Amino acid sequence: MKTLTSSGPTDLAARFATPLPPALRAEAADMDWSTFTDTYAPTSGPIRLGTWNTSRAPHDLVHCQATIDTGATVAPISATATGAIAGLSDMLYQLHLGVEIIGLHQYSHAGGSTTFLLCERDGRRSWSMGSGAGGEESALSALIAAANRLS
Repeated sequence: MKTLTSSGPTDLAARFATPLPPALRAEAADMDWSTFTDTYAPTSGPIRLGTWNTSRAPHDLVHCQATIDTGATVAPISATATGAIAGLSDMLYQLHLGVEIIGLHQYSHAGGSTTFLLCERDGRRSWSMGSGAGGEESALSALIAAANRLS
């Protein structure tokens, strides 16, 4: 079995107390941390999340408001959904940038939270990663990364 390569203090294996999802671990087996983040958490894609706000909505739903830069326009957009991930997913679909979430793995650690998503669009699948101070922030980051990887 291949293992992720080590590069001192940026060793990928040392970043998470829990192993990566098996399919992602196999796909990224020969990557160092820099290559891994460049691949699965791209910051140079056209889709960017600007502002993000949530508020309670009736029936245990959440009203989400955001600005999303699509590379062509900056769009103020909103959605009411069961949670933040569903809200952002709805917004991406409204902008014709939607991806289907096939798998979600989320880890809490000393630095906050990291989310790995397996997403699909038009028959193509891709893993993405997002990090943040908490679960919601890391999940939103991972979803934007997935939209960029599959756009």
